[in-house]
Amino acid sequence: MTRLLIVTLFAALLIALAWPAVPAAPYSYDEADYMYATRLGLSANFTDTPTMPLAEFLRTGLRRGSDKQQSAQLSEQIRGSDDIVFYRHWHGPLYFYWLTLLSNLGAGEHAMRLSMLVFPVGSLLLIFFGVTWFGAAHGLLAAILSSALFAWSVPAVRSSELAPHQAFVLTYLAGLFCLSKTVASGSRRYFYVAIVAAALSCCLLEVGLVMVATVLVCGYAERRNLRVDWGFALRSLLLFAATILVVWPGAIFKLSFVKGYLFMAYLAVFRKGPWGSQGLVETWRQRFLDSPVEWIVIVGSLLAWILSRKLKGDLRVLYPFLVFAALMLAATLRVTTGAPRYSLPFEPALDVLAGCATAAFLARLPRPAAYAATGVLCIALFSATWRNLHQRPEVPADSRLPALLAYVRENHLDRSRLLVPQEDLPTIHYYFPATHLKGYTGPAPELSAAIANGTDGILYPGVPVRYRPVTSR
Repeated sequence: MTRLLIVTLFAALLIALAWPAVPAAPYSYDEADYMYATRLGLSANFTDTPTMPLAEFLRTGLRRGSDKQQSAQLSEQIRGSDDIVFYRHWHGPLYFYWLTLLSNLGAGEHAMRLSMLVFPVGSLLLIFFGVTWFGAAHGLLAAILSSALFAWSVPAVRSSELAPHQAFVLTYLAGLFCLSKTVASGSRRYFYVAIVAAALSCCLLEVGLVMVATVLVCGYAERRNLRVDWGFALRSLLLFAATILVVWPGAIFKLSFVKGYLFMAYLAVFRKGPWGSQGLVETWRQRFLDSPVEWIVIVGSLLAWILSRKLKGDLRVLYPFLVFAALMLAATLRVTTGAPRYSLPFEPALDVLAGCATAAFLARLPRPAAYAATGVLCIALFSATWRNLHQRPEVPADSRLPALLAYVRENHLDRSRLLVPQEDLPTIHYYFPATHLKGYTGPAPELSAAIANGTDGILYPGVPVRYRPVTSR
C-alpha cells in the first residue's frame, strides 16, 4: 500500500507539471505530417501503402538529395505521391496506431497532446516497479529516486507534442528491465521478452537499433548463463522478425526499414545541423540548465559508481542500462538541439542508473537520514522543473499558426494554388487538403516566379500574415 501511494503521488505530480504546458495550438510542421499520415488510415500505415519503391527512392535521392537547391522540389514530389512513410518522417507505424485510435474518437489538438501523458506515466510505473522487480539493491529507495529523476525531468513533462519519443521510452525501458532480470536470474524467457521490446522499439524510432545492439552485447556477456547455442540464436532471430512482421509488415516486404536508415544517412552526410542549429556545447549547456539537479545527480552517481568497488558489485545487474545509454549517446551525438524530446532516447536510462547508484550510496547512512536525504532530493528535482516551466511557457501567445489558418479560411484560399513558406506547408496541407501548395525556403519568390508556377498567390512568413494575389498569368 505504501508503494502504491508513493507512485500514485509521483504520477499525480508529473501530470500536474505537464498539463499546463500542453498547448492547444494548431499542429505544427512534424505534427501536421504525422496527423496527415494518421488520416490516411490504419491499413495504409500497417502496409506502408502508398510508398515509393526502394529502387525509385534510391534514384531520386542520388539525383536530387545532394543538391540543396532541389530540396523543396524533392519534398513536393514525395508529398504529391502521398508517400505514407515520408509523412511519418521515416518512423515505424506503431505510434501511429495510437494516433489513429484517438483521432477516430474525435480528439482535438489539446486532447491529442494530453493523451501523450499516458506514455510518461506508463514509464514512471515501469521504473518504480521495475527497479524492485529485477532485484536492485535497496529496492524501495532506488525506486523512489529513479522515479523522481524521471518523473520530474524537463524531457518527461515538456515532451507533449505529437511524436513517438515518449512511446519509445516505454518500450526500451521494458527491454532494459528484462535484460537486467536476465542478468539477475539467467532465465531465457526474460531475454526473449527483451528481444520483443527491441523489435517494438524499431517500429517506433530508427534509433531502436541501439536497443538491438544492447540485446546483442548483453546476450554475448551472458552467453554462459543463457547457454547460448545455434538453436537459441535462431529462435531469437525468428522472434525479432516475427514481431516486426506482426506490427510493421511494410518494414520487410517494402523495405521501409532500409529507407528509414538511408534517410538518416542522407541527413548525416548532406545536411548541416539537420535537427537544429545549436552546437554540441550549446546543446548540452541547455540540457544541463533545463534540469540542473537531475544532471548533477546523474554525473555524481556515475562517478561514484566508477570509483567505488562496492557500488560496482551492488549495481552489476544494471549494466544493460549503462551499455544502452553509452551507445545511444554515441548514436545521437549529432542531434544538436535542446528540444526536450531529443533527450528522451537516453536520459531515462541514465535516470534509472543514477537513482539506483544514489540509493546504494545513501543506504550507508542511518535509515532516517537516508530517507530524509531522498525527500530533500525529490523536492529539489520537482522545484527545478516547476521553475523551468514557469520561466519559459511552452507556447508563445502570438503564435503564427492560428492567424495563418484563420486568414486562409476567412479569405477562401482553401482551394487555391499557393506559394507558401516551407515551414507552413504541412500545417496548411493538413487543415486544408484541397489546397495546391508549393513551398519555398529563404526569401519570398518574385511575382514572375509565381506567375510561371501558375499560382493564385503568395503567402509570406512572419506576423501579421501577409498575402499577395497573383492577378496576371
